[in-house]
Amino acid sequence: MKTTGCEKLRLTVMLAATADGRKLLYLLILKRKTLPKSEAFPKGVIVRAQEKGWMTEELMLEWLKIVWGRRPRAFLNQPSMLVLDAFKGHLTDSMKNQLCKMKTELVIPGGMTSVLQPMDVSINKPFKDRLRQKYLTWIADPARVLTETGKIKRAAPSEVTRWVSAAWKAILESIMVRSFKKCCISNALDGSKDDIQWADDGEDKDDSDWVTDNNSVMSDDSESDE
Repeated sequence: MKTTGCEKLRLTVMLAATADGRKLLYLLILKRKTLPKSEAFPKGVIVRAQEKGWMTEELMLEWLKIVWGRRPRAFLNQPSMLVLDAFKGHLTDSMKNQLCKMKTELVIPGGMTSVLQPMDVSINKPFKDRLRQKYLTWIADPARVLTETGKIKRAAPSEVTRWVSAAWKAILESIMVRSFKKCCISNALDGSKDDIQWADDGEDKDDSDWVTDNNSVMSDDSESDE
């Protein structure tokens, strides 16, 4: 089997979207000590290096300032809600204090991520499937450069970033909205849309219905993948 010999390496992708379907900049954390200065990364992505390729409290605080703090209408400084999972970096005092300053209510549905976290309900699977497709296409290319030992040379960080960007771009905004609805989350605070929550709008579609077919209230999730 073709292999790079780097199957144990991991990366973390932090995805975020608003309840009206708008996707925010994503944060890509590579398992490296530093980022290569010679590589050009795609626009619309924040790339960081971390020795284990994990999300940390420091990176979470940075994300709040440069992504959450610059989301659409954030300048109005109105009360908002941020739905996260139970990652320990989301539970620190520094996180809670920063969110308080931003008038953001932190919601962490313990044990209910698969039901109340929009990213887990509808987004993560098609995103990972598309990302895996990009990787398999790349590794199957007979023109891949080999190392001295005959293994495929690992993909450059900028190449990996392009895969992630394409996979995120492929997720339809309409699916974002639908996922929030399935989690009973709506921007209509007056209850005018309560009747459409959990409505039967044609469930169990295959992945082709959830993403575009090209190769090129807020929920967020930090996802790790090989």
